[in-house]
Amino acid sequence: MAFTDTSAISGLVQTAYDRYVEFALRSQPMIRAVADKKPVQQAMPGNSVVFSLYNDLSAATSTLGETTDPDAVALSNVDTVSVTLAEYGNAALVTRKLQLFSLSDVDPAVADIIAFNMADSLDVVAQNALRQGTNVIYGGTRTSTATITASDTVDSADIRKVVAKLRSNKAVPRSGSLYWVGIHPEVSHDLRAESGSIGWRDTHQHTDASLGNLFAGTIGTYEGAFFVENARMFSAKSGANQSTLATTAVTVAGTATGFTFGVASSAVIATRAEVGDKINGTGIATDAIISAITTVAGSSVTTITVATANTAAVTATTVVTVTPVTRVFSTLVCGKQALAEAVSQEPGVVIGPVTDRLMRFRPIGWYGVLGWNRYREDALYRIETGSSIAAL
Repeated sequence: MAFTDTSAISGLVQTAYDRYVEFALRSQPMIRAVADKKPVQQAMPGNSVVFSLYNDLSAATSTLGETTDPDAVALSNVDTVSVTLAEYGNAALVTRKLQLFSLSDVDPAVADIIAFNMADSLDVVAQNALRQGTNVIYGGTRTSTATITASDTVDSADIRKVVAKLRSNKAVPRSGSLYWVGIHPEVSHDLRAESGSIGWRDTHQHTDASLGNLFAGTIGTYEGAFFVENARMFSAKSGANQSTLATTAVTVAGTATGFTFGVASSAVIATRAEVGDKINGTGIATDAIISAITTVAGSSVTTITVATANTAAVTATTVVTVTPVTRVFSTLVCGKQALAEAVSQEPGVVIGPVTDRLMRFRPIGWYGVLGWNRYREDALYRIETGSSIAAL
């Protein structure tokens, strides 16, 4: 069990100039706001909620005769979307000693951290449901996630294409005629940096702000969508079409997964390699993925741990290449009914009971029972791109 005690937060029990704990620039819940399809009645308890999705009738284009009674048309069977309810939560255990020794009021600070963790965690879970959508386009000329490079950045044409697709799908916009876009700051940077008459900056330069081109919490409207910028937007690693970084000073720590780089190369490896990159070299399994990087304290020796074993002996003269892996960002574009949410218990901060014998440990946490799933696929698109500043 992990305690939040005087050793964990030693900064609050030392000499201080300010008695307040500052929580500035905290990002707000975002993805849950997209969930506008919720059960009207949940009369019976259970671990899942099933939503019905009615299919439209075909267009009636034939003329009616004056004395003709038209035949009835049978509705097609409904599609269903199931949302599985699950428990989510987290907790911290604050000691009485920390409360007594701290120069700041600990409980409100911990409650703020817990509340932020709740919003952050639930947004990640809801986004994981959204980003599994089947409608996706890729940056540049790429056709898959694995082939995306840092130069395959988002542009206005991507936004126009997705908005056109949503309108073709008859997806209902989320605000007036505008669709919602969740975009990572490093992707937003590339979109707004696009130059020329087709770019973001030129368009906004000639837009009258009084016409309402900005919404609260957004960075602007463009190409039929309003943009919400948030660092929670998903990014992951792909692994193709990347340049290599070579080093020659390498020795072996063990014979399976540990590679200890010498002093000459450790600085390069420590600054350029990261978890998820690939290791290649004589005697090393092809495209071995780095699962951990450990720098020995007080020295320049760096150990690279990979997920696969050596295939032969590695010597001090072995040439090893580190293949950097591009971060791939997901930009989500949604209309109404893109996401369904079911809630059995709305998440909230919980102050637990003090149950230890000396009443010194106070639990503060959050808890909720809820779930998400994509509801109408036609109302959701995903744009996968790299970013020009992802490697900085």
